[in-house]
Amino acid sequence: MLTDADLELVRRATAVLDRATLNDDHQVSAAAYDERGEVFTGMNVSHFTGGPCAEPVVIGQAAASGSAPLTTMVAVLARGRQVIPPCGRCRQQLYDYFPGSRAIVHGKNGLEAVPIADLLPLPYDYRDYAPDGPPPALHLWDGYLDAVRDGSKRSTVRVHDPVRTGPVRLVFEHADGSATTLPAEITEVRREAVDALTDEDAVLDGFAGLAELRAALAAHYPGLTGTAEVDVVRFAPRW
Repeated sequence: MLTDADLELVRRATAVLDRATLNDDHQVSAAAYDERGEVFTGMNVSHFTGGPCAEPVVIGQAAASGSAPLTTMVAVLARGRQVIPPCGRCRQQLYDYFPGSRAIVHGKNGLEAVPIADLLPLPYDYRDYAPDGPPPALHLWDGYLDAVRDGSKRSTVRVHDPVRTGPVRLVFEHADGSATTLPAEITEVRREAVDALTDEDAVLDGFAGLAELRAALAAHYPGLTGTAEVDVVRFAPRW
């Protein structure tokens, strides 16, 4: 369900269409409010050179007005005054400018406000790849967090997950949507067949022996065969 502010945003976007000169170049309106509750509106500008959708027009309007960060965006199509979801390019722009924002979309049970991150799973985030960006992320099951913290786990076996030596972020995602991140250093990456793994590999990975390690691999990677190649990744703490 939408809040009163969200519903008012839909009304404001629809009102733009009601007073606009509609033609093939202007068929979509958008509205957004910022952290202070101020509302900004705009229209799309279709053009063969790639004129903008309504959402980036609103982003520009807000920036020109010195707004606070935008928190919620909605787009409405002139035909039928339907709320429509942002296109892929607009999702990326909203994620880049306001990664914590929401978009109002028409879901199965009516209008709902959805985090832009949910509309753009596995997004490209240019900040991660900048020269001064954070180290690469290596995701581990959160059940291993305590073992990593107390030093009993200093290795992980990866399948189709390329890793290089150097700084890394160990990311443990929790069931409630939060995550714990620990800084570490990848000290060694060794490629082996599953059948070539040793008891030493198992112990460094936090297991009592090779049988436990293989059982864990089978759980994490169903169908993994003994001849499959894996990367044995050694890491050291930096926390």
